[in-house]
Amino acid sequence: MMMIRKKMLAAAMVCATVWNAAGVPVPAAEAASEAVRYEFEDGVFSDCENNEGIAWEQVDEDAEGNPCDMTGWSGDGFAYIDDKDSSVALTVNVEADGLYALNISYIQCFGKPSKIQYLYVNGESQGEISFPFNSKEGWTLLDAGYVNLKKGENEIKIVSYWGYTFFDYLTVTEAPDDIANLSPTPSLCNPNATQATKNVYAYLRSVYGKGILSGQQEYCGSHCYNKNAYESQGLPINYFESNEQEFDYIMEKTGKEPAIRGIDFLFYNTTQPYFDDAPERAVAWYKEKGGIPTVSFHWNVPTEKGSSTTAFYVESTGNTPFTTFSITKALEEGTWENEVLMKDLELLAEQFQKLADADVPVIFRPLHEAEGAWFWWGAEGPEPCKQLYALIQDTFTEKYHFNNIIWEWTASPYATSAQWYPGNDRVDLIGNDKYNAVNYQPNPSAIAATFYSLVASADGQKMVAMSENDTIPSVDKLMESKAGWLYFCPWYGNFLTDLNDPAELKKIYNSDYCITLDELPDWDTYEPELPDDGTKPTATTTSTTTTTATTTTATDDTTHSDDAKKGMLGDANCDETVDISDVIAIARLAAEDAELAVTTQGRINADCNFDGSLTANDAVRVLQYIAKLLTKEEFESGQ
Repeated sequence: MMMIRKKMLAAAMVCATVWNAAGVPVPAAEAASEAVRYEFEDGVFSDCENNEGIAWEQVDEDAEGNPCDMTGWSGDGFAYIDDKDSSVALTVNVEADGLYALNISYIQCFGKPSKIQYLYVNGESQGEISFPFNSKEGWTLLDAGYVNLKKGENEIKIVSYWGYTFFDYLTVTEAPDDIANLSPTPSLCNPNATQATKNVYAYLRSVYGKGILSGQQEYCGSHCYNKNAYESQGLPINYFESNEQEFDYIMEKTGKEPAIRGIDFLFYNTTQPYFDDAPERAVAWYKEKGGIPTVSFHWNVPTEKGSSTTAFYVESTGNTPFTTFSITKALEEGTWENEVLMKDLELLAEQFQKLADADVPVIFRPLHEAEGAWFWWGAEGPEPCKQLYALIQDTFTEKYHFNNIIWEWTASPYATSAQWYPGNDRVDLIGNDKYNAVNYQPNPSAIAATFYSLVASADGQKMVAMSENDTIPSVDKLMESKAGWLYFCPWYGNFLTDLNDPAELKKIYNSDYCITLDELPDWDTYEPELPDDGTKPTATTTSTTTTTATTTTATDDTTHSDDAKKGMLGDANCDETVDISDVIAIARLAAEDAELAVTTQGRINADCNFDGSLTANDAVRVLQYIAKLLTKEEFESGQ
């Protein structure tokens, strides 16, 4: 939740005073609801070693070989779940249907860096909660995300996955109203995005929360075994001729094709390269099929210095082969790891150049699942991972001028996830890789708690997608839980065929809520309303053309040019209307609220006095204009 700083509070008070002076009724500020506490020792236990509350004062030996102090609990004791599938459940009461925030007081002293447990609400899986090791910190209150609860009694259950965690109490609080208001930023993080890329992004925004785009990850490898024959005869290559078992299966079961195709650039490395036409398929999916490509990159690197064998898993996963490749050393010039990394990045850029030359917008999610630490790019913590993400993005946008990328970060809904986030200024979409089929059985849950936790993690500014998954959420669960996932994209093979009920697959693909390939717009003629973000459309970048980065209409936040005044004065959030939300945004800008992300054009629009600064007086002028104390001419004159 946002902390209101003194300067911001002062600005808000000025705004409130003028608003009341205008004779316009102002609703009383809605006080945050008080948290209601429930003690876990009063819960219902199942398959635990201790099927009742306990009150141990100490654990003799934690994961580091030290004693763990357990004193300081509330109530009569606490709960302990241990082996897989053991659980503890609480019954909570709420006064109305809606979204609620959960917080859990816990101690986890047996596993580093964390232990993951399942969260269920009223018998339905909501995703996972990660409990970091906190042996020396005592009872810690953990943000467990947001869940939909119905009026009256609800069951909140924690089921052991990695187990061995102590729980003191649970609190339930009404969620902020704006969490459910899905209103992502209208502009891409790259201000020089091509027109085609802006159009695709605008389309995604137009359907977000109203429907879900269907997607499917393809199998890696060539999808045209007769490519040489086509080329020798001078015929067009059909890049979707072979190896299309997932897409054939979907067509057979549903009569439809997915709107989004997931493509992995897995083989594109300089150590053990194999060119399977992945970039060509991305181009063809957009140009020939009219679909949207999304690209991931399982980045294979040498298993060790000088090796011709590659891997992306690290040793701790138990996978073979594994790599000892260090991301920290790869970011240091002069190391063999850095040499490999930069050569690979150059090769990867050659593939993305093919998409840029063809003016193909692409959703790119580099360094996915970094938080899991099973890939080399996440094995050494968040800081080097974020540095590598920035290096990839800056290289692609500044050196190669790839302005056709929609940047997606694959995140988890954990308390530690914020440490990994590259920042709203570097991310367009947030993805989550959902694998929650329990005991290899389909799990059609919409995991609404995960969805809303990820929405909140970026202050509602980013669309949230199911970037990979096993079971597709059922259309009934999606509608019931109001989990507005942007798209789903099952992994290939048995993740699609074994973990999705064919009847449910047909049902969602043929529902009004699901968007399939045939329902996408014609990208050649699609002309959405685009926000005035202070930039001009950027020409397509090709290998023979250098595109100059487009600049905004003002060189900084304190200077107005004539062009800048052509924006909508007072429209701080650039939604093409001037209303109370702009007043709030300007007040937060005046208070130097670092949590608020506003475009350069938004800041220009917010300077309603044209004095080169943002103060509470700018918010006051917008209030006066809304209350009709200023005419449009007076407002726009700055006088």
